[in-house]
Amino acid sequence: MNTSATIEDKIQSFGRDVFVAIGEERPSTFNKNFWTGKIMEWSMSQPEFKVNMFRLVDVLPSLRSSAAIATHVNEYLSAAAANIHGLVEWGVNLKPDSFRAMLTSALVKKSVEQMAAQFIAGNDPHDALKQLKRLRKTGLAFTADLLGEFSVSEKEARHYVQRYLDALKVFGAEIPSWPEAKPLINGHPGEQTPVCISVKLSALYSQCHYMNFERSVTVLSERLGEIAAEAQRVRALIYVDAEDSANNPIIYETFKRVFSSAQFKDFPYPGIVVQAYAKASAQVLDDMLAFARKRGNPIAVRLVKGAYWDHETILSKQYNWPSPLFSKKESSDAQYELLSRTLIDAGDCVLPAFGSHNVRSLAHACCYAAERGRDASRFELQMLYGMAEPIARAFSSRGFLVRLYVPLGQMLPGMGYLVRRLLENTSNESFLRHTFFDAQQVEELLRAPKMLD
Repeated sequence: MNTSATIEDKIQSFGRDVFVAIGEERPSTFNKNFWTGKIMEWSMSQPEFKVNMFRLVDVLPSLRSSAAIATHVNEYLSAAAANIHGLVEWGVNLKPDSFRAMLTSALVKKSVEQMAAQFIAGNDPHDALKQLKRLRKTGLAFTADLLGEFSVSEKEARHYVQRYLDALKVFGAEIPSWPEAKPLINGHPGEQTPVCISVKLSALYSQCHYMNFERSVTVLSERLGEIAAEAQRVRALIYVDAEDSANNPIIYETFKRVFSSAQFKDFPYPGIVVQAYAKASAQVLDDMLAFARKRGNPIAVRLVKGAYWDHETILSKQYNWPSPLFSKKESSDAQYELLSRTLIDAGDCVLPAFGSHNVRSLAHACCYAAERGRDASRFELQMLYGMAEPIARAFSSRGFLVRLYVPLGQMLPGMGYLVRRLLENTSNESFLRHTFFDAQQVEELLRAPKMLD
């Protein structure tokens, strides 16, 4: 870190003010008066329960009977039940065909549905309109994501493309007419339209693989082009999500190929995601900025920490590969601040979007931008739907555009996303856990991160 002492003082002061604004408010995910809050509390205090609960959540959509659910509850939760709560112990170690098994089955399904509802706004675009309108009423923008990460057949992949086309039709027909969509928030360039979607490319082609690189890029360029053409028609913005290290080179090449084409060269602020936990993230960002300058029209870059750390770290150890990711969270935080400064300094060709729930990371971006003479209309902040509402409101009330990443979809394709969000919420290093549950000292939460690896 080489942030000057003057800027560091401003970051600390700004961050403390945000924590005062947050106060004692907790997002519903962490409110212990709710059933989901109790589950989070148990997860954080009982590591064995946490691991096995997430295994149960992951397999639940495939279980078709109360007996099957009860059998898996017994298998996953019986060992930890006695140490947690009498209600949990009562619901395990039972006969799968008993009346108690039926009650347990109903309770488990209801609890998981409640958890899913914290993070997923609706089953489909029509179902999500109510929640999207609520967000606009509170002065928050959104980008909608259709859950689903990989397709196992071309039929499924084409269906996924069609889901995006249908979503754009629904949003394009409904949302611009809302009073809540006018005027656009803060006159921000990222708010040229209230409609914004995020696209996960690996779901658009069933044979997407680094060993099939050129074909993957060709097919994905055609299909992303279909989605971009519909977005162009209804005046929607697009972000292309980053994924795991194996797929990201395909994703970045597809993004550049589509948005450098004659058809989409003028597409406003097409967005791409850069993950700060990747050791190569600085080179990736430099490449994207070079692309934006060559394109001649600015792009948007969503800077995130990254969501695939556990998966990629385990895979690297399994195959004895060098990990492409930083091994220490603090290193990712330090890299995030370095890349934040790069993005703000490149304001001529990029609209930065800082995706984080970490008040320190966001305060750093806001204060560095002010130091460089960039006002709040030159960047935006992004957070996950259902995870950090008090933080979002605190920054929005200070004049910053805050966009929530809003997933839509059925429970089955949403399980991977749901489990990652639960893991993120209850991780030992989770910023949200420390902010809303452990109540650590503000000074520690605002401490400047150091590169440790």
